[in-house]
Amino acid sequence: MPLDPDIKVSDVIATIALLISVLSAIYARGQRAAADRANAIAVRESRRPLRLQVFQSMHHFSKYCSTYWTLYHMGEVTRSRELTERIDTFKWEIEQQGHLDMPDVEEKAKAFVNGAWKLQRLIDRIAGGQNNPHDRDYATAEENVEGLIDWFGKENRELKTLFQPYLAAA
Repeated sequence: MPLDPDIKVSDVIATIALLISVLSAIYARGQRAAADRANAIAVRESRRPLRLQVFQSMHHFSKYCSTYWTLYHMGEVTRSRELTERIDTFKWEIEQQGHLDMPDVEEKAKAFVNGAWKLQRLIDRIAGGQNNPHDRDYATAEENVEGLIDWFGKENRELKTLFQPYLAAA
Protein backbone atom coordinates (compact mmCIF):
# COMPACT_ATOMS: atom_id res chain seq x y z
CA MET A 1 0.00 0.00 0.00
CA PRO A 2 1.51 3.23 -0.96
CA LEU A 3 1.27 6.19 1.37
CA ASP A 4 -1.05 8.89 0.31
CA PRO A 5 1.08 11.95 -0.32
CA ASP A 6 -1.92 14.20 0.11
CA ILE A 7 -1.99 14.68 3.90
CA LYS A 8 -4.88 16.84 4.82
CA VAL A 9 -4.80 19.52 7.46
CA SER A 10 -7.54 17.73 9.40
CA ASP A 11 -5.31 14.64 9.65
CA VAL A 12 -2.48 16.73 11.14
CA ILE A 13 -4.87 18.33 13.61
CA ALA A 14 -6.24 14.91 14.63
CA THR A 15 -2.71 13.56 15.16
CA ILE A 16 -1.74 16.57 17.28
CA ALA A 17 -4.95 16.19 19.31
CA LEU A 18 -4.15 12.52 19.88
CA LEU A 19 -0.63 13.35 21.13
CA ILE A 20 -1.98 16.06 23.43
CA SER A 21 -4.56 13.67 24.92
CA VAL A 22 -1.88 11.01 25.56
CA LEU A 23 0.37 13.58 27.23
CA SER A 24 -2.58 14.84 29.32
CA ALA A 25 -3.34 11.30 30.51
CA ILE A 26 0.30 10.78 31.53
CA TYR A 27 0.37 14.15 33.31
CA ALA A 28 -2.96 13.41 35.08
CA ARG A 29 -1.64 10.09 36.37
CA GLY A 30 1.40 11.86 37.83
CA GLN A 31 -0.82 14.50 39.42
CA ARG A 32 -3.01 11.80 40.99
CA ALA A 33 0.06 10.16 42.53
CA ALA A 34 1.26 13.54 43.84
CA ALA A 35 -2.21 14.24 45.27
CA ASP A 36 -2.22 10.84 47.00
CA ARG A 37 1.18 11.58 48.57
CA ALA A 38 0.02 15.03 49.66
CA ASN A 39 -3.15 13.55 51.17
CA ALA A 40 -1.14 10.96 53.11
CA ILE A 41 1.15 13.70 54.45
CA ALA A 42 -1.85 15.86 55.41
CA VAL A 43 -3.48 12.97 57.29
CA ARG A 44 -0.26 12.12 59.11
CA GLU A 45 0.37 15.74 60.08
CA SER A 46 -3.23 16.29 61.21
CA ARG A 47 -2.95 13.22 63.48
CA ARG A 48 0.40 14.25 64.91
CA PRO A 49 -0.91 16.69 67.60
CA LEU A 50 -3.55 14.15 68.69
CA ARG A 51 -0.94 11.40 68.87
CA LEU A 52 1.30 13.67 70.90
CA GLN A 53 -1.56 14.26 73.34
CA VAL A 54 -2.02 10.50 73.68
CA PHE A 55 1.71 10.17 74.37
CA GLN A 56 1.53 12.87 77.05
CA SER A 57 -1.54 11.28 78.65
CA MET A 58 0.14 7.88 78.75
CA HIS A 59 3.36 9.38 80.07
CA HIS A 60 1.62 11.26 82.89
CA PHE A 61 -0.61 8.30 83.76
CA SER A 62 2.24 5.80 83.97
CA LYS A 63 4.30 8.29 85.98
CA TYR A 64 1.37 8.79 88.36
CA CYS A 65 0.88 5.03 88.77
CA SER A 66 4.59 4.47 89.34
CA THR A 67 4.58 7.00 92.19
CA TYR A 68 1.18 6.15 93.68
CA TRP A 69 2.55 3.75 96.29
CA THR A 70 4.94 6.44 97.55
CA LEU A 71 2.12 8.99 97.62
CA TYR A 72 0.02 6.48 99.55
CA HIS A 73 2.70 6.00 102.19
CA MET A 74 3.26 9.74 102.50
CA GLY A 75 -0.46 10.29 103.08
CA GLU A 76 -0.91 12.37 99.93
CA VAL A 77 -3.62 9.97 98.73
CA THR A 78 -6.06 7.89 100.74
CA ARG A 79 -6.62 4.26 99.80
CA SER A 80 -7.33 4.06 96.09
CA ARG A 81 -10.04 6.66 95.46
CA GLU A 82 -7.69 9.06 93.70
CA LEU A 83 -6.28 6.24 91.59
CA THR A 84 -9.77 5.18 90.53
CA GLU A 85 -10.58 8.75 89.50
CA ARG A 86 -7.30 9.00 87.58
CA ILE A 87 -8.02 5.72 85.74
CA ASP A 88 -11.40 7.07 84.61
CA THR A 89 -9.81 10.35 83.54
CA PHE A 90 -7.09 8.54 81.60
CA LYS A 91 -9.59 6.35 79.76
CA TRP A 92 -11.64 9.44 78.89
CA GLU A 93 -8.55 11.32 77.62
CA ILE A 94 -7.61 8.43 75.32
CA GLU A 95 -11.16 8.00 74.02
CA GLN A 96 -11.44 11.70 73.18
CA GLN A 97 -8.63 11.47 70.64
CA GLY A 98 -10.62 9.11 68.41
CA HIS A 99 -9.10 6.51 66.14
CA LEU A 100 -5.48 7.42 65.46
CA ASP A 101 -4.39 4.23 63.69
CA MET A 102 -1.92 3.16 66.40
CA PRO A 103 -2.91 -0.40 67.34
CA ASP A 104 0.12 -1.14 69.52
CA VAL A 105 -0.38 2.10 71.44
CA GLU A 106 -4.05 1.27 71.97
CA GLU A 107 -3.04 -2.14 73.36
CA LYS A 108 -0.50 -0.48 75.66
CA ALA A 109 -3.17 1.94 76.94
CA LYS A 110 -5.40 -1.03 77.77
CA ALA A 111 -2.48 -2.67 79.57
CA PHE A 112 -1.97 0.55 81.57
CA VAL A 113 -5.61 0.57 82.62
CA ASN A 114 -5.53 -3.11 83.57
CA GLY A 115 -2.32 -2.59 85.55
CA ALA A 116 -3.81 0.39 87.34
CA TRP A 117 -6.91 -1.61 88.28
CA LYS A 118 -4.66 -4.35 89.68
CA LEU A 119 -2.79 -1.69 91.66
CA GLN A 120 -6.08 -0.32 92.98
CA ARG A 121 -7.29 -3.75 94.11
CA LEU A 122 -3.97 -4.52 95.79
CA ILE A 123 -3.93 -1.23 97.67
CA ASP A 124 -7.47 -1.85 98.88
CA ARG A 125 -6.47 -5.36 100.00
CA ILE A 126 -3.50 -4.03 101.93
CA ALA A 127 -5.59 -1.25 103.48
CA GLY A 128 -8.17 -3.87 104.46
CA GLY A 129 -5.56 -5.96 106.27
CA GLN A 130 -5.18 -8.65 103.61
CA ASN A 131 -1.77 -9.37 102.18
CA ASN A 132 -2.53 -11.91 99.47
CA PRO A 133 -1.11 -10.99 96.05
CA HIS A 134 -3.07 -10.63 92.83
CA ASP A 135 -0.40 -12.40 90.75
CA ARG A 136 0.99 -15.78 91.76
CA ASP A 137 4.54 -14.66 90.99
CA TYR A 138 4.62 -12.69 94.24
CA ALA A 139 4.50 -13.86 97.86
CA THR A 140 2.71 -10.83 99.28
CA ALA A 141 0.46 -8.05 98.06
CA GLU A 142 3.16 -5.50 98.86
CA GLU A 143 5.64 -7.32 96.61
CA ASN A 144 2.95 -7.40 93.94
CA VAL A 145 2.44 -3.64 94.28
CA GLU A 146 6.18 -3.04 94.01
CA GLY A 147 6.27 -5.23 90.89
CA LEU A 148 3.48 -3.17 89.32
CA ILE A 149 5.23 0.06 90.27
CA ASP A 150 8.42 -1.18 88.61
CA TRP A 151 6.43 -2.24 85.53
CA PHE A 152 4.84 1.20 85.21
CA GLY A 153 8.27 2.84 85.55
CA LYS A 154 9.75 0.59 82.86
CA GLU A 155 6.81 1.21 80.52
CA ASN A 156 7.11 4.95 81.08
CA ARG A 157 10.73 4.87 79.95
CA GLU A 158 9.81 2.84 76.85
CA LEU A 159 6.98 5.13 75.70
CA LYS A 160 9.25 7.21 73.46
CA THR A 161 10.29 4.09 71.58
CA LEU A 162 6.67 3.00 71.22
CA PHE A 163 5.58 6.36 69.80
CA GLN A 164 8.63 7.00 67.62
CA PRO A 165 7.13 5.57 64.40
CA TYR A 166 3.96 7.62 64.87
CA LEU A 167 5.56 10.94 65.71
CA ALA A 168 8.65 10.82 63.46
CA ALA A 169 8.71 12.93 60.32
CA ALA A 170 8.59 10.91 57.13
